[in-house]
Amino acid sequence: MSKVLSLPEAVDRFVPDGVGLVSVGGMHLHNNPMALVREVIRQNRRIKRLLTSPCGALNAELLIAAGLIDEIATSYVGFEHIGLAPSFRRGIEAGSLKILECDEAYITHGLYAGAGGLPFVALPKGIEFTDIPKVNKENYSFTTDPFTGDEVPVGAPLKPDVALLHAYQADAQGNAVVAGAHFVDRYMALASKTVLLQVEQIVSTKEISKHPQGTTIPGFLVHAVIEAPGGCYPTASHGAYEFDHQAIVEYLGMAKDDDGAKGYISKFVTDLSEQEYLEKAAERLEELRYGSGPLAVALSDRKG
Repeated sequence: MSKVLSLPEAVDRFVPDGVGLVSVGGMHLHNNPMALVREVIRQNRRIKRLLTSPCGALNAELLIAAGLIDEIATSYVGFEHIGLAPSFRRGIEAGSLKILECDEAYITHGLYAGAGGLPFVALPKGIEFTDIPKVNKENYSFTTDPFTGDEVPVGAPLKPDVALLHAYQADAQGNAVVAGAHFVDRYMALASKTVLLQVEQIVSTKEISKHPQGTTIPGFLVHAVIEAPGGCYPTASHGAYEFDHQAIVEYLGMAKDDDGAKGYISKFVTDLSEQEYLEKAAERLEELRYGSGPLAVALSDRKG
């Protein structure tokens, strides 16, 4: 059965307003599911708690700038060498955004525990020397190792209600090829109740079957497949295009205060459909594209 939906249909059907825990895939400035993020903003869907990968970026920052996030579970939100995430920082400092401090290892192992149905998961040594377990008692605790008798840190399982993810290709049933680093996106898919998957290109199952080792997200986990060529922009899509340094700098320039961040949201998200946004970015995207990706053809077909 085909699971292909349009971007507005997928968000309208599977991301209810006030949804509990939403995870966003990608890491740093790579494979952020920005088409889905932008559509969540357009439909003004409030999220009680957002979970990032070990390193969140524009995927979290835009949702915060739009005022849609009550709480965030993360270890970092920023833009690597380009700069910090201004809306995230302002929200934390003002107290309008609650943060559940997490370390990178816990996010990874917590998703693994959620995927495997584990009641908790033992964590690597070291976190006990930080204040993180003290400030986030919801996710961290300690127990006795039954084999050694030592006290060890443990983490609660992470089970998102909805995961917003990106892959390079998928068939209509949701079997997906990630053309590059998987990050923790596979764990998010395994641990989440509902998975929305945006892809650069929908292809046949026969084509997907040519890449069995690359098919890291099986279709039975996926609830909606959205064809979104260019959908990671201005972040990178592995196998398709690099991230746009200039566009990230433009966001940071506009988002120095709340009014500027809201101005960016209006200019680049709510005042445009996704197709209009990508048409404006198409020339820049082609400059960033590598290989023989489907972006130019797909956009041309849609416009026609």
